[in-house]
Amino acid sequence: MLHTIHIDDSNGKAKALLEYLKTLDFVRVDELPEWQQTQLDQSLERYSSGNENFTDWNDVKENLYTKFNIK
Repeated sequence: MLHTIHIDDSNGKAKALLEYLKTLDFVRVDELPEWQQTQLDQSLERYSSGNENFTDWNDVKENLYTKFNIK
């Protein structure tokens, strides 16, 4: 089973925990490339200011099913 844990690494104890976890052979810590994190931060900022809209994935699927007559 895989688990996703969100850790705010601005805290010193959290940074220490992350460094410890990285030493364990059964733990994989995936970090986003800097460019991708920048894109996510910018998108979140636009969304928070009301300048970005998102469509729920279920709505997207429903629209595609309707458009292409898929049941």
